[in-house]
Amino acid sequence: MEQYYRKIQDKVLVQRDIISSLIKDQRVIGDYYEAIIRDVIRENVAEAFAVGRGVILSKEGKTSRECDIIVYNAVEYGPLFKSGAIVVISPEAVRCVVEVKGTLTNSNLSDAVKNLSSVNELRSGIWKLIVGLNANIHYQDLVNRCVQSKTVNGIFIFNSTCQNEKEDVSLQMQKFVGLLKEITLPTVHQGCEAGNYVALEVTESGELNVEPFPS
Repeated sequence: MEQYYRKIQDKVLVQRDIISSLIKDQRVIGDYYEAIIRDVIRENVAEAFAVGRGVILSKEGKTSRECDIIVYNAVEYGPLFKSGAIVVISPEAVRCVVEVKGTLTNSNLSDAVKNLSSVNELRSGIWKLIVGLNANIHYQDLVNRCVQSKTVNGIFIFNSTCQNEKEDVSLQMQKFVGLLKEITLPTVHQGCEAGNYVALEVTESGELNVEPFPS
């Protein structure tokens, strides 16, 4: 299976390189990056879940910032609004939110944390992840930022410009997909305690390996 996930990771990076070679508008490139990861997620979550982009809206009228990717239960809940991939969805329907960055930097990492924090204010129990197609920050530093944020449950990068990090990021796709499959099981990981952990991965036995946020 490791080889399988390496191939998926390689495919994502090839798609990234093709887009960046064809298009120079960074905003448009960002939209394509999100679409690439959205497709990976859509192919790997349970059928009960749909994947879109948009905002989360509470009954009180409070909204999150715009979310790059929202994974929501489409069987028990319908979106409040839907147009193509764009959705407005209630907090109760949302299982996971993902922020996507082409290259993770200190600056855009801070923006991603702010976006995920706005989700946290609407309902506890939503898993909040960051995906970077590339990073110029050491992976352990990124994990430490997750801990400090007390918001980000997991961070995954598929390529690194930092030396001596090839092994650290070589199986990130396997960890990312394994986590997605686990947290979108229809009847588990949707309580209030969900999403209160960091440094997530799924063990070979299919169990979540988590550490609580420090109090």
